[in-house]
Amino acid sequence: MKNSEISRRLTTAIFIAWGGLSLLGLRLWFLQGVHGSYYRDRSENNRIRAVRKEAARGVVYDRKGEVLVRNRASFNVAALLEDVPDIDSSLKEISKVSSLSIETVKKGFKESKKNSRRFEPRVVLSDVSRDSLAKIKAQTHKLPGMIVTTQPKRLYPHGELAAQTLGYTRQISGTQLKKLGRERYRPGDIIGQSGLEKINESTLGGTPGYSQVEVDARGRRRAELGIVDTIPGKDVYLTLDLELQRVAEKAFAGRSGAAIAMNPHNGEILVLASLPSFDPNIFSAKMSSKIWSSISKDPEKPLRNRVISSQYPPGSTIKLYWALAALSEGVIDEKTTFNCPGFYTLSGHRFHCHKRSGHGKVSIGEAIRSSCNVFFYNLGLELGIDTLSAYMKQVGFGTATGIELPGEENGILPSRSWKKSRVGERWYKGDTLPISIGQGYLSATPIQMVSMVSAIANNGFIYKPRIIAKSVDALSGDIEEQKSVLIKTIDVDHSAFEIVRNAAKEVVHHPKGTGKRAKVEGISVGGKTGTAQVVSLKTSDDSDDLDKHKDHSIFVGFAPVENPMISVFVIVEHGGHGGAAAAPIAGEIFKKYFIQKGMIQPEIENDETIELKKLQRARLGTRN
Repeated sequence: MKNSEISRRLTTAIFIAWGGLSLLGLRLWFLQGVHGSYYRDRSENNRIRAVRKEAARGVVYDRKGEVLVRNRASFNVAALLEDVPDIDSSLKEISKVSSLSIETVKKGFKESKKNSRRFEPRVVLSDVSRDSLAKIKAQTHKLPGMIVTTQPKRLYPHGELAAQTLGYTRQISGTQLKKLGRERYRPGDIIGQSGLEKINESTLGGTPGYSQVEVDARGRRRAELGIVDTIPGKDVYLTLDLELQRVAEKAFAGRSGAAIAMNPHNGEILVLASLPSFDPNIFSAKMSSKIWSSISKDPEKPLRNRVISSQYPPGSTIKLYWALAALSEGVIDEKTTFNCPGFYTLSGHRFHCHKRSGHGKVSIGEAIRSSCNVFFYNLGLELGIDTLSAYMKQVGFGTATGIELPGEENGILPSRSWKKSRVGERWYKGDTLPISIGQGYLSATPIQMVSMVSAIANNGFIYKPRIIAKSVDALSGDIEEQKSVLIKTIDVDHSAFEIVRNAAKEVVHHPKGTGKRAKVEGISVGGKTGTAQVVSLKTSDDSDDLDKHKDHSIFVGFAPVENPMISVFVIVEHGGHGGAAAAPIAGEIFKKYFIQKGMIQPEIENDETIELKKLQRARLGTRN
């Protein structure tokens, strides 16, 4: 054989050898580099399985230790896919045993794919009833590779009570997962979506654990290698009073609105009610798009927390604060009077008082008691918009209070600069007159209004409203107390506060006071009624349509007048005059509070008092 032929064959052999080695190297790179993690997991999973255990969220209590939110055990049926010989046959068997349609079972199995990781149990049925679970367990010999897992779910034992405040939990969304990070969360995790559940996710949410077990090639357990315990979330104690909250919500009797009660000396929120409400338990179970649509698109907006997210004109309740400002600025004193003929004329236009025949000559005390608009028209023009805006800013109007809840609005603090930037016009005197009686451009949230009346009650101290008292680590017992925060002090002489508080007392206790329905026997109550205009009342044959155009009914108050312990704001949407609808609700809150304090005795209800209350509710136009 010639040398050239030998050389050619040798070259070919080397080329083939190198080609084979290259293909082998490429395959090894493909197996180890590209799919290395997959096969490594699969190899390890032949003998070790890690089963994730969900951590229980922290329990939420009221100020007295009553449970507001807790956990319940939820059972899931899951499949270890590598141990299931025929998944279709298994799904059919589960459908047969559980009495669920095969379509429902397959849909649940398909949906769980996006929330599952390789070689981890894949959920087939979630939140299975105990009856269905017993039937499935009885047929385990027909369901190889199927296991039962537990998952803690949220339970709200009081249903709709304080629902917007407590919030609800649901599966984490893709956007939330990206924002919060995959170090702690993963697809399918349950997190807080609204209210305290959302704002306190880092406190209430626990850390999941794992159990590692050794299995054979058929998936049968051989040994337990170790457990990484779950770390439950911290328990949270609120400043809310469950009994007081229940009384407040019940007093609305089917009407829409908001109520908030605060300790004026430290900012603790005792009541935070928003009506209508919803049952947060429906979010803990599987929810259909139809149910979600009915809640989210409800025109009454039950998901909105009206106390912090709805903005209303304060109406005549603001007159207490304008009186304080006028006394402080020396514009008036206790004896100053203005004549009320039933209207005030400015530039040829009449601004009417609610009493068209007029109140005659009235002083500050009489003007507050009878809610004379003309007196406060004079007051507002004497002070001017610049001074009014400065006082509104002092008490926190136009700025969120910072309470530990999501979704708080700022309200509107009107001023010359605000109107110029918003409307593109300068400020006119005619703009000041509506502000003088709590209408016009001015709007505030209920929580801002209760802060204002609390400052009147406590001689000018503005505290940051707070709803969390403390958090407790259930494992270590460590307690983290939440301290009261004094934001600012209104620099007004104490004598001015006394004058305003005494006038507010007349509103409730004088026979002709507009807020006498907030009266509580044995307790001195100070307050102010208000009416927030919605739109002009239209003529209609439809009574429901008329109700929708009625003004909002408002009441602010505090008690006892001599040493206030509680301040309250109530608004009943489309409730009409403040003394008719809002004041009685405030009265119920005051009454329950002082019964709890042992300062008055509870009423003993009999058939006569029950019938009397029914008549009173009927006169107020209450809808049951």
